[in-house]
Amino acid sequence: MNLDSNNPNVAKLLTMVGKRLGTDPNVLRQQLENGKFDAVLQKMDPGSASKLQQLVNNPTLAQQLISTPQAKKVLQDVLNQANQQK
Repeated sequence: MNLDSNNPNVAKLLTMVGKRLGTDPNVLRQQLENGKFDAVLQKMDPGSASKLQQLVNNPTLAQQLISTPQAKKVLQDVLNQANQQK
């Protein structure tokens, strides 16, 4: 997974997720870019971790999911919250 370092929203999301997981955002970025989701999966309940793993292993399914209006709203809400925390 290649994270766009020029996109300021990526940095905001990594900071926000890193804070929630208790993980340094740079370490989280490196893990995600290397395809290692251990830090994320370890902090999740087993059912959610399994679902996330299915999405990671199936890019078509992940694309379908993030293209839904509900997912776009959630992402926009997260970005708005990150902007407010600046």
